[in-house]
Amino acid sequence: MINMKKIIFLFVLLSSTAGLFAQSTDSVKVYRVGIFANLFLDSSFTGKNYKFANQMPKHILPGLDFVQGAIIALDSLTTKEKLQVRVYDLRSANQSITALKNNNSFDSLDLMIGAVSGNEYRMMAEIARVKNIPFVSATLPNDGGVTNNPYTVIVNSTLPVHCEAIYNFIMRTNPTANILYVRKRGVQEDRLQTYFDHYNKGTNGNQVLKWKTISLTDSFTVADLHNSLDSERVNLVLCASLDEQFGLSVAVAMNNVRKKYPVELIGMPTWDAVKELAKPEFNELPVYYSTTFHSTGTAKWTSFTKSFTDITHGRPSDLAYRGYELSWHFIGLLLKYNNKVMQNLNDRSFRSFTEFDFKPILNNTTGKPDYYENKRIYILKRSSGLISRMN
Repeated sequence: MINMKKIIFLFVLLSSTAGLFAQSTDSVKVYRVGIFANLFLDSSFTGKNYKFANQMPKHILPGLDFVQGAIIALDSLTTKEKLQVRVYDLRSANQSITALKNNNSFDSLDLMIGAVSGNEYRMMAEIARVKNIPFVSATLPNDGGVTNNPYTVIVNSTLPVHCEAIYNFIMRTNPTANILYVRKRGVQEDRLQTYFDHYNKGTNGNQVLKWKTISLTDSFTVADLHNSLDSERVNLVLCASLDEQFGLSVAVAMNNVRKKYPVELIGMPTWDAVKELAKPEFNELPVYYSTTFHSTGTAKWTSFTKSFTDITHGRPSDLAYRGYELSWHFIGLLLKYNNKVMQNLNDRSFRSFTEFDFKPILNNTTGKPDYYENKRIYILKRSSGLISRMN
């Protein structure tokens, strides 16, 4: 059955002429924040009538959850009188980035938080650079070619950062294992190998970790790996591919041989979404992967989950948690530091669920920041039906 609470929330967003969730008084400084997401309000309503009757199209939910999380964060603030926060639906005809630029809507903003990608991300990063407005890219795990932009913050770390964290984890925990670097043919896989080879290169140019590279086809069998496995020591299999189906096939193969060969499997950040790995048949196969987001185990996590469920009668997605924690963190920094947010990105006062470690990514030519990126990567282990944090 469709979640009517979410339809009501959509209706409230559509009906609000200003998207204003906190109002200021004349006696205090006003901080203006824009929260940007794809809500598809224009295509979801005819006038004030919801179009989809008893359905909630899946493409609406990510942006809706992100914004709902952000609003719960705003409701938790004790300094609402200092804020004006507007939600912008980038799929609305009069709220596209181009329309907002033409209306000079960005000129008054002190902070932009966006669940955006592609050209929208690049346009917002450029606006941040030109107008000196901190722009928090909440979801895109890519720099989008942005350079010379000390006002852009990438929260969802890029692939090289994940590869470095995975490499350091292997180096720290099991460098003497029988390491198999398993991949398939492909442009993404070539890129991954470039990253891992870079981190594994010693001062003399030789490999630091001695691993064997095995290139497989999509139709590989366990027999293609048998000759490389060692029955007397741990076989650490690093599956270096973003193809979730290929990764699952490697997991199935390793699960089939784990009784004869001691196996540990390490995958990519995309493995967080591979639901099949949570099935009971994989309980005895230790599976590791990287992520920038780990929400469980804090009082705020419990409190937010309850608030979200009470409001929407649904469970929060990862994007809901992200909307909450990033709004809480960065709006808190804005209220505390005014125009010095970028100099205080790692202030821990406003931590909610996950830890951040923002570092400037310096341009090799100018020596100045191309952008700031979150370097805090969690390594998670899935085993015996449980997920545990390894760092």
